[in-house]
Amino acid sequence: MVRFYRFQISRGSRDFHLRLEREYHIEQPLNLVWDSILDPDLLAEILPGCKSLNSISDTKFEAEVEIKIGPVKGAFNSQLEISNVRPNEACHFEMSGIGKKGHMSGSGDISLEEKDGFTILSFCAEGNVSGILARVGQRLMEASGKKLMDQGFTNFKNKLEERAFA
Repeated sequence: MVRFYRFQISRGSRDFHLRLEREYHIEQPLNLVWDSILDPDLLAEILPGCKSLNSISDTKFEAEVEIKIGPVKGAFNSQLEISNVRPNEACHFEMSGIGKKGHMSGSGDISLEEKDGFTILSFCAEGNVSGILARVGQRLMEASGKKLMDQGFTNFKNKLEERAFA
């Protein structure tokens, strides 16, 4: 079950500020969901547009991500860092990326709660997109943000089901 809470966008002259909040109900045990959130191989498979994800340390990663918003496609060399890790409860993440068509950065929190045998995953993130990707794709930014987020969590849920049956 996916429940939409809030999507907010602020328009500046050349960049966009995004805020995404969602809650996902996952029919898997909390410990499986938690272990999967921190698995770099799984993250590389589920993140939309992720071409590569390499571990620098247990909490730092480098990635090549391709994002398409409307007619504009941009490739970003990105860094992801996970911090404030509270096992089986929550973590914070920060990311930034730079490419020929712009810059992106963001941070957010993921928290987990077990309820009646399933896991509630709450996701809240804020980010900025600048450059031609933001200028050309401004009318499509909201729909693209929602689509990418839901696609990533659908991929995540499917991979969790595969792991549960393995």
